[in-house]
Amino acid sequence: MPAPGFRWTDYEVPADGGGETFELLATAQTGAPAPATVTIALPDLSDFPTPREKAEVLLQSAAEVEHALMVQYLYAAYSLKAARDVTDPAHKAALRETSEIAWPTVLLGIAREEMGHLMTVQNLLLLLAMAPNLEREDFPPQKDLYPFKLHLEPVSQRSLAKYVVAEAPAGAPGIEDIAALATDSAGTTINRVGTLYGLLGLIFAAPDQLGPGASGDETWDAMVRQLSVAAFEQAPAETWHLPDDAFDASSLARQADPAAWQVGDVRVHRMADRAAAVQAIRDVGEQGEGPIGAGELSHFGRFLTIFRGQTGVVPFPAPSEWTPTRDVPTDPTVGDIGDARTRRWAELADIRYALLLGFVEHYLLARAVHRDLLTAWIFAEMRSRIGYIARLLTTLPRGDATATAAVAAIPFTLPAVIHLPADEAARWDLHRERTNAAIAKVQAMQAAGDATDEVIGKYLADMLASDAARISLIEQLPATAPIPTSFARDIQPLFRPKDIDHMDNLGVILDVYEKVDERRDAILERLAAPDDLDVMPKPPDPRWTEPQLELFRRWIAENRPR
Repeated sequence: MPAPGFRWTDYEVPADGGGETFELLATAQTGAPAPATVTIALPDLSDFPTPREKAEVLLQSAAEVEHALMVQYLYAAYSLKAARDVTDPAHKAALRETSEIAWPTVLLGIAREEMGHLMTVQNLLLLLAMAPNLEREDFPPQKDLYPFKLHLEPVSQRSLAKYVVAEAPAGAPGIEDIAALATDSAGTTINRVGTLYGLLGLIFAAPDQLGPGASGDETWDAMVRQLSVAAFEQAPAETWHLPDDAFDASSLARQADPAAWQVGDVRVHRMADRAAAVQAIRDVGEQGEGPIGAGELSHFGRFLTIFRGQTGVVPFPAPSEWTPTRDVPTDPTVGDIGDARTRRWAELADIRYALLLGFVEHYLLARAVHRDLLTAWIFAEMRSRIGYIARLLTTLPRGDATATAAVAAIPFTLPAVIHLPADEAARWDLHRERTNAAIAKVQAMQAAGDATDEVIGKYLADMLASDAARISLIEQLPATAPIPTSFARDIQPLFRPKDIDHMDNLGVILDVYEKVDERRDAILERLAAPDDLDVMPKPPDPRWTEPQLELFRRWIAENRPR
């Protein structure tokens, strides 16, 4: 959507307007007695006079913010060196991917939670009978509702400072130095994401739901009340609350199913009414992007521990200390890559990213019979395609003659066509076109000798087989009958290369049909085992979701189709 500009206006409101927790949104003199009034900055939404118009622009902005933050945090995680690349034991501990408190694990965990937030926002859009929005403002963004100009960049103290402040509760103590660094890094004051969710909390609440205990959390309720005092100065109260008939309960069937997405700390909310929507918005805030700090479980708390350090992990280093990242570019493009082999991998990554976005949007629009299939393809792209290629790119030369250590990184280029066609057949045609592009790219890579070792050769061959099976299905897709499973198309892509490597050492071959068929019951037992037993994937990596386990069970029940 075209990005509107927003003018931010300061409002002086009574200090007790939100109760004892007013300081969460107020800017006050540090160390001074509690002031009679506090200043709250709000975006001017005068161009959006109705509650629905306000909700639409804020939800669209929230979707784009979540998408952009997700890819930015992923890029930051992929920019880090492997533990084997450093020698100091403390540095190894900070980079060890098998540690729950190491930097790559924390960053990837936050990025996954952003995906959950993104899907919750999609569900909120559907609840209001609005279209899904998987856009992401390109770099730099134009919307003033964004926390800062978003960049794909290697993680550093300067980038971490922006993340800390963007995710922080307003008035968070003890981060003055980080806030100053964030402002210098961004070139402007950081907009806290919490303001966006606070406004959504106000708009989704009924007029009589601003009192203490309205949402079940007084800290959140006090923040929304404090914000409402300023909002009602901007426009009459009746323009800030969605009416009871705004909510489309029938959208529940198309909303993202929590069972398909929730694993670990990833949470997705499905909603049929106002009350559930208010809880969902509050929960996103409490997980780290609103004004509620949840200690080290919040995004704010986790970014802060990366910056400051914690027991067992050193603080993130200044540039004059040691270098924990590889020499990846900022805001990479495919055209900037001089090495031909690396460029082909980057092009393949962009095709897979386009496939992922298309599958996600289609999942939110599809008839029930196709949703399980699309869910499997979504997770295959996330688990086994994009993540693997993104890591591989940071080991490949960028082809910059002036920087011999320069390596590439995933561009996360938005596809030329972001929104799917309205016609169902045309949607599948677009998936087929993109899948054929992926097949052609892999075939070109094979012909050029890009499979430099047996592992990569097998990875490309398996991808080719999976994509060919997808094309075969799309060309004869049943409109109503259940879609039979396929090992090449549905099961094997759910095993990540690191899962294959790990289990290969234990004598279980996950990328060969006959071997998986032979050990199917033992594999399922590991996939479904309680967390305290010998499980797959190994912690701290996320477990399979129940729909993924059910897909594996159905494959067995259908006599293990190839």
